[in-house]
Amino acid sequence: MTWHWKELLPVDRFSVRTSNHITDIDRITLTLLYQPLTGAMAHSLYVTMLSQLEHDQYWSSEQTHRQLMLLLGVPLEVIYEERKKLEGIGLLKTFKRKDESGGASYLYELQAPMTPKEFFENDVLSVYLFNRLGKTHYRQLRERFTLDKLDLEQYQEMTYAFDEVYVSLHHSEMVSNLQSETGNALKMERDQELIRTNDPNEFIFQQFDFDLLEKSLSTFIVPADVLTVDVRKTISRLAFVYKIEPLEMSSIVQQALLHDDKLDLNELRKKTQEWYKVEHGNEPPGLGLQKQPVKYQTMIGKEPETEEERTVKFYETTAPLTLLEIRSEGSKVPVADVKIIESLLIDHQLLPGVANVLLEFMLYSQDMKLSKALIDKIAGHWSRKKVKTVKEAMQLAQQEQRKSKEIANKGKAPSKKGTGLRKQQQKRDKLPKWLVADKENNIVEGPSQKQAESQKIDPNHTEKSFEQMLEELRKSKVEKGEG
Repeated sequence: MTWHWKELLPVDRFSVRTSNHITDIDRITLTLLYQPLTGAMAHSLYVTMLSQLEHDQYWSSEQTHRQLMLLLGVPLEVIYEERKKLEGIGLLKTFKRKDESGGASYLYELQAPMTPKEFFENDVLSVYLFNRLGKTHYRQLRERFTLDKLDLEQYQEMTYAFDEVYVSLHHSEMVSNLQSETGNALKMERDQELIRTNDPNEFIFQQFDFDLLEKSLSTFIVPADVLTVDVRKTISRLAFVYKIEPLEMSSIVQQALLHDDKLDLNELRKKTQEWYKVEHGNEPPGLGLQKQPVKYQTMIGKEPETEEERTVKFYETTAPLTLLEIRSEGSKVPVADVKIIESLLIDHQLLPGVANVLLEFMLYSQDMKLSKALIDKIAGHWSRKKVKTVKEAMQLAQQEQRKSKEIANKGKAPSKKGTGLRKQQQKRDKLPKWLVADKENNIVEGPSQKQAESQKIDPNHTEKSFEQMLEELRKSKVEKGEG
């Protein structure tokens, strides 16, 4: 786990730079299109940094992060987390330089947002905005940035060309100018660059296995030069949004390939959407299909040997939406539960594996019900503690379980001990094994242990439950052609 104070201190200096001219339409785009995805605080951080640039200046003077904290009225930890949101969505580049005194100096280079056309045509952002706002609001917002097409057949273009208006220099004038001081003035210094406008932002996706994709593509059907840089970028974005594995993407690429050995990107998007509708119906792709990032998987490349390791592996390799489908025995997950998943991933910024642990904990402790109010309370706690791995989440869930048990024991009546023990044991049977496996949860001792044995409780009950979950997951993948 990375703590912000290891990366950033209030005394660290920073300056703001931009090589793009931020226009009024850029500001509207930031507010209406980007803010629903990044949140208000990240938007405020961008605007505050932009305000450090005075009129017609593109590089600000140095300040400390303490001054930024005072301007925004939030602690440095919040600034650090919101800064990462801007970086991830392509609005900010961060550079760090170590000083001789041991301190650090940061350069924040603001990036211009995409144009509305680029934004709505982007395979990632447009889908996320659709899921965030809903169909009606999304369409209303898109209409605001839409123009009616001009029917040019009803008009005759009368525009003059450049050479019809301006006279070219004589050859002798051109040569003399290039050899004079004027010619030197036309040259740019090596350490300078011109102001740009709206360079397209690019996202970096590092998890898609292009090696496997290339191996699975038939060289007789798909030439090697088909996978250009633009095609790879599009494939990465589509695979990220629609959760497509390389082997599935291989089939989609071959379907989208045109007869002239060129891959049309619009056709690739169309075939991808058709694949998604067949696999998942008409519902738009949601964030609930994400899985734990490889960076935060502790069991990657390892074969689980214990029940706890099998559980960790399951949570790390299963999407939250898939987890609820398994728990519903294949039934469609209610829209309200889907929104809870997306809230965990977007509003509380929990990773998918961590969200799995929280969902599982709530399902078992609340009789298979998901209470949004209670989930939000625990998710807020986990988010503030910066929980990133499944193991950390499981430890916190165990702590929550112990606290709940202690509170229940304090309010428990001393009478009817036998009945209370049976109820407690039945509740323990409903919990995942990892929640009751630690010694502190083992409250049955002495005579009570014998009583528990007389009830013939199957100690492998919860273990079978997890094995069934894994088996159902494997079956569902085989049915969908993933296995």
